[in-house]
Amino acid sequence: MKQLLLMILLGLAVTATAQSVAEKAREDKAVREIEALYAASTPRVLRGDAVFIDKMRAVIEKGNEGSLYVADKYSTFAYVVGLKDCIEEVLVGMPVALKRTEEGMRVQDRCYRMHLLKVGERVPDFTLSTPDGKEVNFYRFVKDKKCVILDFWASWCSWCRKESPNVKEVYDKYRNKGVDVISVSFDTDRERWVKAIEEDGTPWTQVSDLKGTDKGYLYGWYGLKGIPAIYLIDSEGRIIVENMRGEVIMNSVKKYLGE
Repeated sequence: MKQLLLMILLGLAVTATAQSVAEKAREDKAVREIEALYAASTPRVLRGDAVFIDKMRAVIEKGNEGSLYVADKYSTFAYVVGLKDCIEEVLVGMPVALKRTEEGMRVQDRCYRMHLLKVGERVPDFTLSTPDGKEVNFYRFVKDKKCVILDFWASWCSWCRKESPNVKEVYDKYRNKGVDVISVSFDTDRERWVKAIEEDGTPWTQVSDLKGTDKGYLYGWYGLKGIPAIYLIDSEGRIIVENMRGEVIMNSVKKYLGE
């Protein structure tokens, strides 16, 4: 009986969280105005209405519940009128809790799956769990570090595991000098994931959603074509070097540190 009650309460909590974005958004007069204007016209007419587009941009730039609500509900229109870059920029500074809502995940999914990452650009943010259940947010992880190696791998990927010693060499040499490592696994089996970490002796931060490459979101968000995929990232989440392998990992870190 207690277990059933707990499940009901959890369900209500999830529903309340999902509704809170829309409810909070509609408290904003500007959001209600966008809805009213959109309902009273047609997308074809509004595409040529610079005033309406500016109103939508102003709402999105707030980086709050209203931003998510509008970017989610009117996503196709926003992209057609050129607001995609605006949405991506707002996502960078948006609170983690908002990005993790149902609306937030949808907005990020639409943005990042259509974007080809390049050197110098910010990578998509994410929050995943360590083997012991601790949640790690990537943007918070890189903050105040000189640089971070972002390593996408899986226990079943032999080529990924062959790169582990190369990453470890950098980690051991520079971990006390502001350089860190975070590995994101595309495993689906927790035991195999944890066993591989132990076997390879990779003591740095390890995270995963245990959803693999198909059901998880990061494989698509980062536009990955395979693994290993190893990036060097700065403290703002921007790509310094992509697709590193072998000695390139060490050399890239040395070059960035000016050695």
